[in-house]
Amino acid sequence: MKVLVTLMIFALLLPQNTNAQDNSGCTQPSSLMEIDRMLTEEARKQDVPAEIVKAIAFIESGGWVHCVGDKALISEDGGIGIMQVTDPEGEYKLDHNRLVSDIQYNIEKGIMILNDKFERFSGKGIPTLNDGNRNYIENWYFALMAYNGIVPKNSPIILNDENKKGQRNMESYQDRVLTVLEDGNPGLKLNRTLDQIKPEDLEYVKNSSGKEIVNFKKKKYTIFGPLTHTTNLFEPDDLVRVDEKVRRRSEPSTVKQTQDYFNLGVLTIGSMLKTDETPKSNEEGSYNHFGWYLASNGAMKNEWTGHVASSYLKPFGKRISGTDRYKTAAKISEEGWGNKADTVIIANGSNFPDALSGAPLAYKLNAPILLTSHKQSKLNESTKAKIKELGATKVIILGGESAVSSEVQSTLKNMNLTVKRIAGKDRYETSALIAKELGATSQAVIASGSNFPDALAIAPYAAKNGIPILLTKGGGSEPLNSIVANTIKNNKVTSTIVVGGDNVVSKKAFDALPQADRIAGKDRYATSVAIIEELNMPTDMLYVATGKSFADALTGSVLAAKGNKAILLIGNIQNQESVETANLIAKHNIDTFYVLGGDSAVNNDVLSRLILK
Repeated sequence: MKVLVTLMIFALLLPQNTNAQDNSGCTQPSSLMEIDRMLTEEARKQDVPAEIVKAIAFIESGGWVHCVGDKALISEDGGIGIMQVTDPEGEYKLDHNRLVSDIQYNIEKGIMILNDKFERFSGKGIPTLNDGNRNYIENWYFALMAYNGIVPKNSPIILNDENKKGQRNMESYQDRVLTVLEDGNPGLKLNRTLDQIKPEDLEYVKNSSGKEIVNFKKKKYTIFGPLTHTTNLFEPDDLVRVDEKVRRRSEPSTVKQTQDYFNLGVLTIGSMLKTDETPKSNEEGSYNHFGWYLASNGAMKNEWTGHVASSYLKPFGKRISGTDRYKTAAKISEEGWGNKADTVIIANGSNFPDALSGAPLAYKLNAPILLTSHKQSKLNESTKAKIKELGATKVIILGGESAVSSEVQSTLKNMNLTVKRIAGKDRYETSALIAKELGATSQAVIASGSNFPDALAIAPYAAKNGIPILLTKGGGSEPLNSIVANTIKNNKVTSTIVVGGDNVVSKKAFDALPQADRIAGKDRYATSVAIIEELNMPTDMLYVATGKSFADALTGSVLAAKGNKAILLIGNIQNQESVETANLIAKHNIDTFYVLGGDSAVNNDVLSRLILK
């Protein structure tokens, strides 16, 4: 690799034509680690996978070289510096002197041009790959080609060599960049088959200036099989998966060794990306292009923390949590509403009954659900702070004073908020009053008021579709609650969805309902799966919450509804999740999960079992 690097630099420093501009005044940064940092940070700033940028810089400059002595690298076609930036037609209005003297400027403008090729030319001069999601490395294939030139030597399929006609051209610029990218990121494997591109899709034609270029007759292709997500954009609290045993290091470097490992499964990111601190030299060839994250296995006991190389990580999802259920509710509101919500809903964070029916009303009002404790008469401080931060002007309290105290109501009024309380004499009447507030509807969900899982599992669907959740007493031979029966009659409800088996909503109650359909599994976990399947809820991503307590699923239900997503209830001990859960994930190939609540609610070991075969 050393010989290759030397030859590449030599080629870049060949004598220039007489029109070449001065390339003096250049300063090479003191270390390749500093260049690594520059490439990484600017890539993140411009929302381009840093892996691609580092590989381009390596190919273009022969190993992250901007200048030799005080002379910037200048190629025969006028490419300048580490990114070999060219702008022959003055399209980008670049400052030549800064491209020579300022490596940061050179990197910035090189990435800007690459970005422009991806955004402006995709689907026009060059094809779009897949859905064009910029976070998948393979989707940049044709933008890489355009960065160097849409010319026959970069054709993905060879056309002008009879002995190789129709073969993949792995010597194209873009494929050489991707090869360097893989070499510099051990553990990362790209999907580079491009079997869908056929020779008949391409032709070599002359452009208006007489230059031969590749004309793509098709402007969109789909790569079948898994794609490679950039590993340089993770943030603290993101969840990632490792599919093999990976070394856990005390420092972000390959030099400082430890003998400890993270096993395959789910890890929690604990830092922003750190650039590699392994000493680099040209003799090392591709260097280390990957970065490092401080990560942990998130176990409640015997927690392991250490640095892990980014190239071994794959996205899994995100954990939305605070140090308790009240702060988790505040975090959920940040996720869905940012710093602005005109209305908030306040519910009892210590007990579930009055809040179970709240999600549809909260969704209608575009209001997050925040919690306070009935065990303390005062408004929870984190909830109070969040209400102020959101700039809310109106609060709706769910439940009577035994659920949310009169002192809390007074505090809210003293905050210059308009306060309304929705409360019946019991949980059943409260659910009916919430339904009344929601407005007339021809459909209703019927759930047990004696326990929370089934009502919360269906809450995102009910909220999204404006369907009230009415509570009735438990199973056995309990009849339909009279308040619910009257609400159904008065609102002229013509169809109902019953969640849970006979043991939670009795057959007697079921038979008294108009056009009733029951959705039930063998337990709360299987029922949450059945809700997703039978109601055809989206499965591209799932929210996950514990089925053992209500708070996180309650406050997260409105967030899920906003994104038209489902909530999957899972346990937090070994084998507590159902076979149905595993089958759901396998059937729909689900690989993205947003977790509601902290480790004590849903730990990483349980999350790992969602994906490990």
